[in-house]
This record gives sequence, structure tokens and C-alpha cells, in this order.
Amino acid sequence: MPVEVIVVVAVLGFAVWWCVLIWSISWLTGWRTLARHYHFTGPFHGRKHRFQHLRLGWSSYSGCVTVGSNADGLSLAVMFLFRPGHQPLFIPWSVVRSAEFVRKWYGSWLELRTTAAPWVRLRLPERLGKRLAADANQSWAAAEAGVE
Repeated sequence: MPVEVIVVVAVLGFAVWWCVLIWSISWLTGWRTLARHYHFTGPFHGRKHRFQHLRLGWSSYSGCVTVGSNADGLSLAVMFLFRPGHQPLFIPWSVVRSAEFVRKWYGSWLELRTTAAPWVRLRLPERLGKRLAADANQSWAAAEAGVE
């Protein structure tokens, strides 16, 4: 068999393996569950924080997530190489069921849960969480005042 054919088959095999692996991670962590309810296709307008860390379920997305926030909600998107099975998300602040800062001996973070998937724990570093909470508070304050 020619070497060129072996190389092409190896590259295609790796690409298929990679896509299956990344898609499986999205399914196991809950990203696909969130995407079913909060899939986002348009351009995001707001503050963006690139190369962020995020814990979703048991998995850590270290430095490969762009987190965006504005008064309407939270935007999450992974880098292109990790995109299979990871559609961009936009989670409106109005569907955040719980948001609390958690502090343990090994770290502190903001933990979010949504109404559509309360079993999926979304954890962001505390420092980033405080920035996001400032945007969310604008939305939550308006909702309490009856402003739409």
C-alpha cells in the first residue's frame, strides 16, 4: 500500500476519532443538554472574556472557552478545535435557577444552574464570576422592579 494512502487514512482516522471524543465529552458533561435549550446562533454583543476556565459536570474546560456577558445573559463558546458537539450557548439570566459563590479549601467559584437542566452544574472561577454577576445584577434588578 502506498505511503500516501496510509497517511491520508491515518489523518482521516484521527479526525474522526477526535470528533467522536469531543462530541462524547459534550454529551457526558451536560453541554449538549444545555445546547438543546440554550443554543445560540447569532453574534453576541457584550463583554467577552477569552481563554477562560469552566467546569461543567465532571469535566474542566481549561482555557478553551470564551465567556461573554451582558445584561441579558451569559454566552459560552469553545474554541474551534473543540467545537464538535459544543454549539455556542446563550443562557438568559432569567432562566438561571440558582447562582451562588462556593468556597472550598481547594478553590472558589460561581456555580450556576438553569431551570431547564438543574442537574448540570456550571462552575466559573470566582474572579470571572464576580464580573458576570455585575451584568446579571442589572438584569435581576430590572426584573424585580418590573422593567422589561
